[in-house]
Amino acid sequence: MKRYVIITVGKTHSGKSTFAKLLNKQLTNSIVIDQDNHAEFINQYYSNLQPKSGPNI
Repeated sequence: MKRYVIITVGKTHSGKSTFAKLLNKQLTNSIVIDQDNHAEFINQYYSNLQPKSGPNI
């Protein structure tokens, strides 16, 4: 079975999430991973990856 990763990149409110949700409906065995959820997971379980000072960019 072939596996693909599709990453959307664009400005805020440009339709990335809407596109991902529509694509998810069309593709079988697909999953959408929201970056906000991913960041929350990293912040919670991998705090050592966070900067010690300054903004988290």
